[in-house]
Amino acid sequence: MPVVEECGAIRLGWGRQAELFDSSFTGRTSQIATRLARNKHLAGQLLAAAGVPVPRGALAANLDAARRLTEQLGWPVVVKPANLDQGLGVIPGICDTETLTRAFQAADALSPGAVLVERHVSGADHRMLVVGGRLLMATRRIPGGVTGDGRCRIGELVERVNADPLRGSSKRSLLIRIAIDDEARACLAEQGLAEDSVPESGRFVPLRRTANISTGGTALDVTARVHPDNRLVAERAARRLGLDIAGVDFLCPDIGRSWREIGGAVCEVNAQPGFRPHWLSDPARDINGEIVDWLYRGRTPRIPVAAVTGTNGKTTTARMLQRIWLAAGRHTGVCTTSGSWIGDDLISSHNQAGLFGARMLLEDPTMEAAVVEMPRQALIEQGHPCDRYDVAALLNVQDDHIGVDGIRDMAHMARLKAGVLERATRAVVLNAEDSLVMQVGGNSPVSRRILVAAREEAPALAEHLRRGGAGVFLRRMGDGPWIVLAEKGAETVLMPVADIPATMRGQLPFNESNALFAVALAWGLDLPPVAMRAGLSAFTNSPRGNIGRYNFIEAEGFRILLDFGHNPDGVRALCALVDKLPVAGRRRLLNLKLGNRHRAHLDTMAPLLATSFGHFVLGCDPAYVRKAPDWQGEDPLGRMLDHGRRCLWATGVAPEAIALEADPALAVRRALEGAQSGDLLVLLADPWLALPVIEQFLGRRLLEA
Repeated sequence: MPVVEECGAIRLGWGRQAELFDSSFTGRTSQIATRLARNKHLAGQLLAAAGVPVPRGALAANLDAARRLTEQLGWPVVVKPANLDQGLGVIPGICDTETLTRAFQAADALSPGAVLVERHVSGADHRMLVVGGRLLMATRRIPGGVTGDGRCRIGELVERVNADPLRGSSKRSLLIRIAIDDEARACLAEQGLAEDSVPESGRFVPLRRTANISTGGTALDVTARVHPDNRLVAERAARRLGLDIAGVDFLCPDIGRSWREIGGAVCEVNAQPGFRPHWLSDPARDINGEIVDWLYRGRTPRIPVAAVTGTNGKTTTARMLQRIWLAAGRHTGVCTTSGSWIGDDLISSHNQAGLFGARMLLEDPTMEAAVVEMPRQALIEQGHPCDRYDVAALLNVQDDHIGVDGIRDMAHMARLKAGVLERATRAVVLNAEDSLVMQVGGNSPVSRRILVAAREEAPALAEHLRRGGAGVFLRRMGDGPWIVLAEKGAETVLMPVADIPATMRGQLPFNESNALFAVALAWGLDLPPVAMRAGLSAFTNSPRGNIGRYNFIEAEGFRILLDFGHNPDGVRALCALVDKLPVAGRRRLLNLKLGNRHRAHLDTMAPLLATSFGHFVLGCDPAYVRKAPDWQGEDPLGRMLDHGRRCLWATGVAPEAIALEADPALAVRRALEGAQSGDLLVLLADPWLALPVIEQFLGRRLLEA
């Protein structure tokens, strides 16, 4: 079970399923009930009115009032602070005026003006643990003391008792050490004993007036002996005060006989009872586990979690799945490299993919489900945020970040990301058209594998379907491709790709692929087809819908396309789209992403860029460039920009068609100011950097559109 400590409290579980504990307080414990229980006088009045037996008594504002009240009640009496727990200041069995005076003064010092004087009720001290209105366990508490052996003095017996390793001086010790102090000496005197007395064998000598574990007492389990009438008294007391967990202190001579027959009374109800008496009385019983079981009552402490990893498409797939989950009526959060969202609300614009974003989602009390993007860096530096995921997808393994953080080659990258699949419990989703994905995908212990392919005839998918496995793929029907789900010979024809705005009616095949993966993940989570259709139909490429992923923005006379493209495969797909788009003016490119980490990416992509674009502004991400081994030297930014320019020159791009700008924000501004009517301006940039500059340039908000 997920457990997190927060400011002294313990949180069990995730999201909306989480429950809080602070000692024996739960997140559902009523503050009003707690205040009532701690006001011993008022609690006694309420319990008496409900027919619960309680000692007769009243508040005494001063010593004279305490003496008059004692005369009315008759000896012996009990004096206690009216608003403290754990037996603090409680003096029972008072039989003379001198003791009454000392007891009142001590209680008044702890609780000024709120001292309770009650008629003493004879009997053994029992702690009745009531959970959810039902008695869970009953313990007879035995005051701190010693048992004579006929040979040893009281002081020696105390040393022997304190030698128990369970006893300590900390309030968190299971048992508390017994000291020969004023209270102990007074108890001995009342029994005609002293510290050097030798009690006869078998004689129990109490050294405390109360039986609290916190004052040195111990406990004996009596749950099986509780008479039904006594059980009812404890349960009614807890219910009357409104406590979900209550420690009812019940005094009676014999817990196995009805209080109606032999007498008895509830002397106190604790709103935050310690469990030590119950741990001590029956060490083999898991009382904590029973309380947690009651709190959850068949519910799981977890919420469903989906993990998405791979090289390209993670963020879009994760956000598509979140949209499907929202359409299914589940309040869902998603954390990605582009930010984190809970429902439709942007929570953070920082890269929170991996552990930190997942932790934020799982700790949010409104969450019913979570989608976690798991990139390379988060896996290496942070590890996994969960011990397990419900479903996990490996989208692809492509040429990006090779040589970074010790990643030797693409096979090494595939093995790293396969660790996400190995934690899935319900299903894994694999790219049937990626040989590296298929090689490592077999290591997951989960039996259900959902293969994804754009082509129904892809060999790995076709063989998997022939054997009855699950697959999601495209099938051409009528005017275009449809998404199809198939398993064990049964098929569900889900929807036409044209109904998914993010695919731009076939112009963005990678978003068709992302939609297939989102559907496969949703299928692995048993989400209904109607939610899949609704979620994908509502998913757009707008900055608000999927920031930094093919965001088309209309400017004054020209068009902007903002994308996060930062590796060769992503830029190839973008260039393929740009080549298809009708453009009246120029095709212009601002590059702030490609080549930051790898010189080879510029070498490889320059010919393609020169074919798709005629004018360039070359910039960079300074933080990445300064760390990249390829650009080390006195001027890493200058080296990177100059190399990019030379790569374009080598393809025949004219020098006057290339501008350099090392400052990212200035580069965006320069690209915008250079646009002319009819142009298509493509920005390869971090959206959270570029969008504020674009909004300022346009004079309008984009994330709210």
